This record gives sequence, structure tokens and C-alpha cells, in this order.
Amino acid sequence: MNDQICFAALQQWDSANRLETLAKDRPKAFSTEVFEDNPYAKSIYRRAMDLPELSRDAQAMALQTGVVASVEYVLAYMQDVQDLREVLVGETGEPIHEDAKEEQLRQKIERWRGKPPTSNYFRTLGYFRHLRNHYAHVNEKPTQAFQTYIRSYGTPLNTFWDNSVTDLHGVDFKSLAMTDLTPELAFGIMNLLRVCLRHVDDMVADTVSLADTVRCIVMQIRLEPRNRELPRARLVSKVTARLKMDWGREGDAIQIEKAIETVLADLKT
Repeated sequence: MNDQICFAALQQWDSANRLETLAKDRPKAFSTEVFEDNPYAKSIYRRAMDLPELSRDAQAMALQTGVVASVEYVLAYMQDVQDLREVLVGETGEPIHEDAKEEQLRQKIERWRGKPPTSNYFRTLGYFRHLRNHYAHVNEKPTQAFQTYIRSYGTPLNTFWDNSVTDLHGVDFKSLAMTDLTPELAFGIMNLLRVCLRHVDDMVADTVSLADTVRCIVMQIRLEPRNRELPRARLVSKVTARLKMDWGREGDAIQIEKAIETVLADLKT
């Protein structure tokens, strides 16, 4: 989505310059006259002087759609990573259910780690969840819930992100929802989503041990009938390779072998 937003900005800048020239030189000409070879000129059928404003509206819509889609991907990730973690490590205790997905994941990470995670990453994701709704519902002003969120966290989030970790491109959490979305602001939102996602992903990864991951890999390998009686050395080789390729982890060979032995012993019992 970041690439799509960048391309939309590039395309819009170039298109806007050409349309402004057309609007100035041939303001009364219809789109079918100035774009004779364009098969969509008849669909819009507007005078050249109207096209620059339509172009600006199209850019705003493209940027907002990009942000909405990006936040949707992040929300989907937050559900997927909970599902994956529960496959790797069985859940204990009362189920945690929150309407806000980022808050549900934050509470689960606190349980998994035994201590609270840095909350401002989750508050940032919560802010963008509200912003997604704001754009998706074409609201003229933030809802009461969003206004309350901004009052509570706008200033603390501005302070938290004033650290040069990423380029905010002018994003101000107190005013963003009331500001026309520009390519620069969209770039800042993409940067913030990326950094939050990376940190949250690391938090979850830290709660999954090498033994948990090895257990999952061994079970996957043994699901294939031809792999159920693999020689020990071959199984160790396969697990080591998948650890690196699928999980980005390089464990000590002795630790991997011990983890495999534990899994096999559990399977026998």
C-alpha cells in the first residue's frame, strides 16, 4: 500500500500540472475534445476547467483509500498473529476479548510476557483505527469516540513520536483528523504503521520460545506420511532449515536437537 500511495502521489502531481494547463488554455472544451484518444473521456464528459478540482478530489480519495486499506491489513495482522501464537503456545487463563483489536493484543502480550508492553505503539494503532473509520464513513468531523481518543492521547502520542525514529511528514495526532490528507501526511502514516507493526511483531516473537517453534515445525513435518519415520539426523536438518527460512531464527544445534527430543518423547506418550 505504501508503494500504491507513492505512485498515486507521483501520478497526481504530473496529472495536475497538465490539467491546470488545459484548464487555462481551453477552459470550455469538453473532455472528449481534449482527450480524443482516451476511451474514458466520454464517461466523465466535463469541461476542462472542471478537471483540476476533480483531480484533487480523486487524489484525496486515493490517499484515504490507501490509508483505510493499510489499517485493515494491520488489523488483520493483529488477529492472525494471535491465532498463530495460540497454535504455538496453548492459551491459559480466562479468554481476553476486546472490541478494539489493538487493545486485545496488548492485553494478551502483557499476559504472555508477564509485564506491560510499551502502550504508545498500541495507542497509535488505536488512533489509526479511528482514522480508518473516519475516512471510510466519510465523516465531516471526528465522532465523539474519536474526539475523546484525541483528547486523551493526541498530545502524549505527539511527545512519544518526537524522537526522530521515523519521518512523520508533519503528522500531528491532535489535528490530523481535521486536516485534509496530503501525500506527505499519508507517507507519515505509512511510516508510523510500519514502525508500530515491527515493534509489536518483535513483542509477540519474544513470547515464543525456540522449543515452541521447534514443536510446531516437527508437527508440520510429520503430517506428511513419508516424513513420519525420518532418521534423526534428517529431521534435525529439516527443522534447522525451516527455522531459518520460515522463522528467521538460527538456534544452537544442541538446543534444537534437545527440543526435537522433547517433542518426540511427548508424541510417544
